[in-house]
This record gives sequence, structure tokens and C-alpha cells, in this order.
Amino acid sequence: MNVQLLQEAVELNQAFERVIEGLKRMEKVSFLQAAMVREDRAEVVLAQIDFNRLFFEDFHKDYERDEKWAADFQRACLAKQCDPEDDYIGVRQQEEARKKKGLPPRVIFLPDGDMRDEQRHHKTQSARRKKTAKKRRKKAPKPKGNQHSGNSTPAAETNAARGTEARS
Repeated sequence: MNVQLLQEAVELNQAFERVIEGLKRMEKVSFLQAAMVREDRAEVVLAQIDFNRLFFEDFHKDYERDEKWAADFQRACLAKQCDPEDDYIGVRQQEEARKKKGLPPRVIFLPDGDMRDEQRHHKTQSARRKKTAKKRRKKAPKPKGNQHSGNSTPAAETNAARGTEARS
């Protein structure tokens, strides 16, 4: 193997490490979004790993650990960014492909089903439930009749229940 080529590979790996360390420091900066910086760091780590995999035949265990971390993190970020509408569209496309092949459908789509309509419906229903619960609390029946004994006043009974004496 050419020594100069190996030297350049080492320098490139050192540059990757400097960029990764810089991104780690940038995660701590308050005005930057740490999750986005972490995503960028994961991409740099994956680029370094891809280079090393192409350049060296044997892949070192440290790089495998870094690759696992970066790939897992990137997968988690993509899962967070996934829109439910995209899943719906993907399932619809798969079902259309099954239909073209003459296979029976696995799911049945409701006509004009819109996720946003369902979310809006749930919000209005929860608002209605809260409103009716408040009305029920306001209309709760009050105890009828005089339930205090003899000569004591309602204030005295309340104070007695609290463990304090009424001052006259």
C-alpha cells in the first residue's frame, strides 16, 4: 500500500474527528437546536465510516460501535419526523399494487378519510366533554335542610370541623 495514500487517509480521519468534536461542542450552545446538531454529527460519523469501509478491508470494532450509534440515532430521528399521512399514502400505494396483481385487499379504506379531520373531531369532543363537566359541577345539588345541631351556628360548625374555635 502506498505510504502517502495511507498518510492522507489518516489525515482525513483526523479531520473527521475534529469535525465530530466540534459538533459535540456545538450541541451545548443554547441558541442551536441540539437535536439537529446531533443529526449532523451522525451524518458525519456515517460519512467517516463509509470512507473507512471503502478504504480498509477490515473494519475496526470502534467504528462498528460508532456506526451502530449513528444508524440507530438517524433511524430514531427519521421516525420522529415521519408524518402519519405518509404512512397512509404508503399503505394505499401497497394496496393498489396488490389490487393490480389480483391479490385480495388487506385493509379497507374509508372514503374521504382525512387524519386532520379525525384530530379536529377529537379536539372538539374533548372540549365539549370539559364544558359539560364544568356545567355538571356547577349544577351539583346542594344539601337540603338544616343539618347543624341546636344552638351552634354554621360558622362555628365549620370552625369546629377545622379544629379552630370561633372568636366572638
